[in-house]
Amino acid sequence: MSTSPQFIQPKDLITGSTRVSSLPEIFIMINEVVNNPTSSFSDISKVVNLDAALSARLLKIVNSSFYSFPSNIETVTHAIAVIGTEQLHDLALATTILSTFKGIPDTIVNMNLFWRHSLGVAIIARTLAIHCRETNPERFYLAGILHDVGRLIILENLPEESKEIVSRQNEVGGIMWQIEREVLGFDHADVGAALARAWKLPLSLEEIIGNHHNPSRSKRYPLETTIIHLADIIAKAMELGSSGDIHVSPLDEKSWEQLKLPIGIFSALWSQVETQFNESIDVVLSG
Repeated sequence: MSTSPQFIQPKDLITGSTRVSSLPEIFIMINEVVNNPTSSFSDISKVVNLDAALSARLLKIVNSSFYSFPSNIETVTHAIAVIGTEQLHDLALATTILSTFKGIPDTIVNMNLFWRHSLGVAIIARTLAIHCRETNPERFYLAGILHDVGRLIILENLPEESKEIVSRQNEVGGIMWQIEREVLGFDHADVGAALARAWKLPLSLEEIIGNHHNPSRSKRYPLETTIIHLADIIAKAMELGSSGDIHVSPLDEKSWEQLKLPIGIFSALWSQVETQFNESIDVVLSG
């Protein structure tokens, strides 16, 4: 990028990147048909089926332990009828995100470990949301997939600054997002929020992503942000992949009180997440 780093803002990294400056084309089409009140399940299914890889992955997900439906779901139309258009919409975007960032070389970041971490956070967040009786838990899955994409955008567009951030952490320790703020004046959460804004995603996603390290700053969606914050910490504790940060961010003191979940939930959650995570590696990250 031509702008001097000290004057770069998160939005500049979005507008200056051909990879993320606009929503993926297939998702724009899905958005249009889902938001059209005259669209039928069949109409939505036809658009999803235009991307064979996307439709195949979605069917694999709805037929996995992620949902544990008693009978096999063979078509996208059937999947929409069972889980709903809003849920399929969010699952489709989460799946599309993986393709958007294909091609980033492993010399910059270990993409397999990165997506394993994101997937772990997504599954844990969805599971926590279900326990909290939140509606449409797929939006938490989507937020989990998206929560750290700002780091990929920084790594790809500011490679020299990224090396300095990693070097500082290796030499003196510290939390990655805090070092990003020292070097850049903003962190990957700010960039992720800028991406959500540029893509015109729901305001809830922008706020969740932007505050997932500091959920107490979330004004409109504190519970949702806290779920992603806690899911991020649990994923690191379970060693589900790696976002590139060698340290676990501190738990926001009010987070646990916010969720009002019993301590005993963790043993059940741990085994449930492990089962879904191991299966999802093959379903979501293959290909």
